Amino acid sequence: MTAVVSRLPLCADISRQAGEDPIGTAPFWQEVTVLELDIPQWAQLRNPDAWTDEQRGIFEALRGRVEASGAGFGLLMSAPATRGAPLRVRHYRQGPGGFVRRDYLSSVSQDEWARGLHDTLLNPRCLQGWTEQDVSVGSDFHVCTHGTVDAACGKYGAPVHQALDAAGVRAWRTGHFGGHRFAATAVELPSGYLWAHLSPDLALRVAAREVHPAELRAHLRGFAGLPPLAQVVDRELLMRHGWAWTQARRRAEIQGTEVRLHYDLHGRQGTVRATVEEAAALRLPGSSHKPERTDVRQYCVTAMDQDWWS
Repeated sequence: MTAVVSRLPLCADISRQAGEDPIGTAPFWQEVTVLELDIPQWAQLRNPDAWTDEQRGIFEALRGRVEASGAGFGLLMSAPATRGAPLRVRHYRQGPGGFVRRDYLSSVSQDEWARGLHDTLLNPRCLQGWTEQDVSVGSDFHVCTHGTVDAACGKYGAPVHQALDAAGVRAWRTGHFGGHRFAATAVELPSGYLWAHLSPDLALRVAAREVHPAELRAHLRGFAGLPPLAQVVDRELLMRHGWAWTQARRRAEIQGTEVRLHYDLHGRQGTVRATVEEAAALRLPGSSHKPERTDVRQYCVTAMDQDWWS
């Protein structure tokens, strides 16, 4: 008799069915490096056992930098337009409109991916040995399609990437960056917003800004330029002021549940004060491949002042 193997439900389906609010789940980044790597390279970068001593040393140095400064960084892997192309990186730093992008092309192979991390994140003076390229205007959508890490990303991410690409939107097949249960999930740069539970149609409307942010409340993981509690406040301001808010430069101070979000939008400056508290947690799986569930935080704004423009 052949044993019947029970397949687990996709974590993204469980998240949607539970009505999970994804806000506050975006990582907090001061800068982001996107390595353009062929998909087979993704597994090597994700496998510490396959690293060389040099690669291991670079990650240790990056870990030390984060611990010393408290400033996190993003690392994304996206498939290049041409397989086997020389190593190319897109580097983003926080600035007006979310993040400011600069592109660099090297003459080395993709096997030297650690050099891209070292030169952008640890010693930018080394970028003098790269060729800086013109930056394309507009947004880039980094859609997680990493089905070997979680089946939900393969099932839901691939159609979203295909729809965006077919419509002429700059979309990148991207390796795992966290948040399987939000598939299809995407990092939009330079705005710095992370999206959850995208469908192909909704992704196209977001890319074209053909939907008001107020309709996207259940699909926003947060702005990666702010810590989690401030992401919750930032969402309220995006809902209120629309896409114009994405051009604001903002920073936050957090003490307990109190958030002070300072902004500068085209010279108009102000501070929003809000209280963010935890709502009832949900118990959800973090993977489609393991049955274990953990408590997932949910947030809500319980008070907010009126110190913003009308």
